[in-house]
Amino acid sequence: MAERNSSRTAVLPVERAVSLTLEAEVMTDADTGIPSLIASTDPQLHDLADVSPARLREMVAAARARLAEFERLADEHEARVLAQLEVAA
Repeated sequence: MAERNSSRTAVLPVERAVSLTLEAEVMTDADTGIPSLIASTDPQLHDLADVSPARLREMVAAARARLAEFERLADEHEARVLAQLEVAA
């Protein structure tokens, strides 16, 4: 039993964070009345800029690829939890 407890305490938690931000908006210039497409991938909108529709589509594709990281995070966590349950059994 002591060996079992010591092996449990030796396992350190794995910490990993994944985040994703994509903001996009069509805005109308107050002076000219011309609409523009703006986008940002920064939570604080520091990189907010005019983008073309093609560039926004590229940003969306990159965000979709990033979503796979969220799924991997869930899969890894689930595997760790199941492994811990097997050790405890």
